[in-house]
Formats: sequence, structure tokens, C-alpha cells
Amino acid sequence: MFDRDYMMRMISQMAAAMGRVMGLKEQKKHEEALLEIDEFLSKELRMRTRLALGLSDEDLVQMLSVGGTPNYESVAIVAAFLQEEGDILSETGRTADAVPRFEKALRLMLYVLRGNGPIKGFDLEERAERLLGNLAPFETSAETKRAVWGWRESEGRFADAEDLLYELYDQQGVTPDEGRSFYERLERKSDSELEDGGLPRPELREGRRQWDTLAGETTS
Repeated sequence: MFDRDYMMRMISQMAAAMGRVMGLKEQKKHEEALLEIDEFLSKELRMRTRLALGLSDEDLVQMLSVGGTPNYESVAIVAAFLQEEGDILSETGRTADAVPRFEKALRLMLYVLRGNGPIKGFDLEERAERLLGNLAPFETSAETKRAVWGWRESEGRFADAEDLLYELYDQQGVTPDEGRSFYERLERKSDSELEDGGLPRPELREGRRQWDTLAGETTS
């Protein structure tokens, strides 16, 4: 178990650092804001954003785990500051540097939401939706799409999840069996759940038929 007093202190320190970052952004002191982010992460988590970007999501989570147990608060903190750094870079025209930070932040936030649920004070769901807006003009990686695909399904937004399944198919980011499993999971839902998720059962069955055709072409 993690020391809750330590975690509460770190979250309090994060809120203070985030406030300083916001103040610097308002003053257009972008480089100072970036330095504030790096200094906080280095001091509190022995992490810098460049290191976070260079690690796979799995390795990053492992670094922020104790005894094999993920520290979801620490993952959320890194994600939030990656998002803020991406915002600063985007505001200063460095879009190519901002997009990878937005993608990484989004995947980490969805990892926390699916594994732990919301964390008080982090507004992860709101942040994730904002990141999706930031990323909407860009073609995101299959890794990011997979994270959003799983999240949309877990939220009950089945039509959105189905759309992402076909986007992943176009990127060769999903296997035929994964698509079949997706439809099998949805077929076990009630009619009302499917209706609420925007994918009534007749449309679900048609989607399954189309997927089976695509999957057959892929494996033939």
C-alpha cells in the first residue's frame, strides 16, 4: 500500500505547481512554465517529460509502481503535466512536439480511468475529452486509438467504439479475432444498453456481418 499522507502531500504540491504553471502561461512566460513542469516532476517523481515520452506506456507505469502495484495518482500527475506541456507547445506553434505529449497524456489518463476510476481533484474525464479535441485534427497512432476504443466501449458508447474499430482496421492496428470478440461482447448486452450506446441490435448484427467479411478477406 502507498503512504496516503505522502500521496496527499504530493497531490497538494501538484496543485500548487499547476497553479504556478497556469499563472506563467497567462503571463506568456512559456519557457518558465515548461521549466516549472520539469522541476516539479524531477523533484517529486524523479521523472522528466522527455523521459516519460521516451518510455513505453508499460515501462512508464512500471517505473511509477511499487511492488508491482501501479500508483495511479503518480500516473495521473505525469499525464496532467504532459497535457499542460502540450498546451504550451501548441500555443507557441510547436505542434509537432505537442501532439506526442497529447497522445501520451490521453493514453495514461485512460489507463487510470479504466484501472482505478476517477481521482478526486484531477478531472481526468474532462481532461481526456479536451485531449480528444486537441487531437481531432490529427491522425493519431493505433496505440492511442486502441486506448480510446477500449474506453468508449467501457463507457457504453458502442457506436463510437465500432467506428474506432474500423479506423484501427484501416491502420492494421487490430486483429480479426479482436474485432470478433468486440462484437461478441456487445451481443451479450441488453437491447436497451445497445440502444443507449447508439448501436441498436439490427445495426450491431450488420456490423458483425461486415466485420466477418473483412476478417475473412484479411485471413484468406
